[in-house]
Amino acid sequence: MPWDTMTGGRTRRDVGSPSMPQDRMPQRSERRQLWHPTREELDLERVLCALTDAHRRSVILALLNEPEGARHSYPWFELPVSKAGRTHHFRVLREAGLLRLDDLGNRVLVSLRRDDIEARFPGLLTAIAVGSRPAGDRPAPASADLG
Repeated sequence: MPWDTMTGGRTRRDVGSPSMPQDRMPQRSERRQLWHPTREELDLERVLCALTDAHRRSVILALLNEPEGARHSYPWFELPVSKAGRTHHFRVLREAGLLRLDDLGNRVLVSLRRDDIEARFPGLLTAIAVGSRPAGDRPAPASADLG
């Protein structure tokens, strides 16, 4: 059997073979758990930074137009970016606390964390939806009396 110094003697054929100790082999039932900030950990600066990118805003707007609790896989969003770019955008939105990503092994389902966002930043999602409309479709701003 060939000796490979990079893998400590095991060759590619050896990895995952029955001779590999069972405690080192990944289990099929183990799913990768992605970190999501708790409601209390949501930070307005991080949320607003995540929303500065047009692609990320389009993801949030698409989910705002869906029924509450809707979950979709990455391809549903049709982002015009590479797979690496798509992964990056969804990671930024997840780490900001805007999205929940559920890794099911062969796909990832994405949902908007409406309840957490509204509880932490009331009116933010409405402001995003209204602010993203064309100027002619927006309601007239209420005049403030500063005097």
